[in-house]
Amino acid sequence: MFTIQEMKTLTSGDAQLRYEHTLRPGAPALLLINSLGVSLEMWDDQFESLSERYELIRYDARGHGKSTVGSAADLPLSQLADDALAVLDACGIARAHVCGLSLGGMTAMQIALQAPDRVLKLVLCNTSPYLPTREAWQSRIDAVRSQGMAAVTETTLDRWFTSDFRESSPQKVDRVRNMLLSTDPLGYVQCASAIRDMDLREDIQSIGSKTLILAGLRDPSTPLPHAEAIHAAIVGSKLVTLDSAHLSNIQCASQFTATLQDFLVT
Repeated sequence: MFTIQEMKTLTSGDAQLRYEHTLRPGAPALLLINSLGVSLEMWDDQFESLSERYELIRYDARGHGKSTVGSAADLPLSQLADDALAVLDACGIARAHVCGLSLGGMTAMQIALQAPDRVLKLVLCNTSPYLPTREAWQSRIDAVRSQGMAAVTETTLDRWFTSDFRESSPQKVDRVRNMLLSTDPLGYVQCASAIRDMDLREDIQSIGSKTLILAGLRDPSTPLPHAEAIHAAIVGSKLVTLDSAHLSNIQCASQFTATLQDFLVT
């Protein structure tokens, strides 16, 4: 049987991070890292199945969910990786499987680069090593600074889910909408600046972890060529496509979870 620790907080740099640690003695650890603009609850569809096999850790990025905002105007991706490693440290975990989606996948790549000894296997979902244009990200940042999260929420949902899924599963879409609207605008801006300034295209060629790449065939945010670029750069990586838009762990929850688990046990 697994037990869930109550939600806890830790200090990483100048932020307080909320995290959840599901104990399963003797099982490998699995760290789940969120997309931009949402909280750790984005993994709810995976939680029950994954917590049966893994010591599961999930957390809110700074300025997201119930984590606080740091003081910096802009944020390097390395700080987000440091935050994730601080979560593992707080849980007493030396090595873990690391699975991230979108910004979470970017953070996961950075962890594999700066602390490769902490990574068992790497799972990169609906993500990219480089996401132009800088001007488009700056425009989004400026909109959120001046108008709050409502400025980007509906256009984000249009990219994150296909129209047929939005029509068939409005409750799931509403759940994500509420996460987006609840995100601290400054937290969104800080994390978006990490994406704006990121370029890992050359660096990821040195990643040696066994890696799975999951891509959505109908994902306009990180289209298939972005996943293919990661696949080409990381020697021995595996690429799997799902019939989804950006949040494939929600739109194709069962297939996503099964693919993830098959990779982790082989």
